[in-house]
Amino acid sequence: MSNNAYLYEYTVGSQRIECIAESDEDCVIYRAVEWSPDGTMLAASTDDSTLRIYDVNTQVTQYASGEHGMSPLAAYTTIAHAGTLLGFAWYPHMNRDPAANCFIESVRDHPLHLCDTQTGKVRASYSAYDAYDTLMSATAVAFSHDGTSIYAGYATHIGRFDVHREGPPVELTQTTPSRRSRDGLKGIVSCLATNNTHIASATLSGQLALHTPDTQIACVWRVPVEYGGTGVTHLRWAPNNIHVWAASRQSEFIVAWDIRDLRAPCAVVRRPGRTMQRMQFAFDASGRHLAVGQADGRVVLHDLNALDCDQSNALVQDDPNSVQAHGDLVAGISSHPYYPLLATASGQRRFCDPNPAPNCLRVWSVPAQYYCA
Repeated sequence: MSNNAYLYEYTVGSQRIECIAESDEDCVIYRAVEWSPDGTMLAASTDDSTLRIYDVNTQVTQYASGEHGMSPLAAYTTIAHAGTLLGFAWYPHMNRDPAANCFIESVRDHPLHLCDTQTGKVRASYSAYDAYDTLMSATAVAFSHDGTSIYAGYATHIGRFDVHREGPPVELTQTTPSRRSRDGLKGIVSCLATNNTHIASATLSGQLALHTPDTQIACVWRVPVEYGGTGVTHLRWAPNNIHVWAASRQSEFIVAWDIRDLRAPCAVVRRPGRTMQRMQFAFDASGRHLAVGQADGRVVLHDLNALDCDQSNALVQDDPNSVQAHGDLVAGISSHPYYPLLATASGQRRFCDPNPAPNCLRVWSVPAQYYCA
């Protein structure tokens, strides 16, 4: 299905964004969604500590052949957990081959589990222990770019595991010398993102760091207070592998830094809606457009080439294109790796609300153009 010789770029404004698939599980609260690397499956985590796998190969094939229309989405595999599901990540070389059809997940008070996508069974376990020989729960997890290593973030450590070897980590680096020390990376590691050269991490204290492949800290910086440095909840590399983007809780901004000059942010995108909940964002294959979910249920496509300077000399988007994707907060959003398809998922806890908006997972067709990579 994939064709790495071509990339797509959203061309919003001329045509309408259309929904081509929707789930019927409106009783769940979605937390995150991710396309598989081969673009044939979707993984969505929900508030009930369940990971749902959706086989969307039929919908993607119909879109690629020019067939349009609405189709239902049903979970292919449902994996329930006894503890809180803290994070998951697809195997980078995942495809329809059963040997590569797997993902890694982190559950509170459990080791990391490499699970089979089709059956949900555990293939391998990876565990790290602190100085008191207590099992540590990974609060963030990610694969290396080549798929040979697993990186896990903990309260005070970052570990690297060899995929082919179960058990303890190959490297386990302390993020700060001590709790009282001002050096290092302070706070619980909340996010990890990898590219072909670096590992980026972020904490709930609002700090970010770049690491070498052996988990050593290369540099540390902080989200500026004016952009909401209260705790980073989502971190992602831009497709150019030079800019790293971060979103914080209780913040109306998504901030980017150029790793060649970390003295100040290089770009800022506004996202209305202050919330403690994690809210994802995603890029199209070209890296020109940033897809952002908002608290009012809208999905906004920001053209990063049309950013304007504000008083702080950062770059702020003013005239975005948007669609009313859901009736509630859009917590999960993910772009297809090869086709201009956007997956969105909604949901948040509401108390004393007699008529809450239904939550669902949807797949959208976005107008786009293709060009040679």
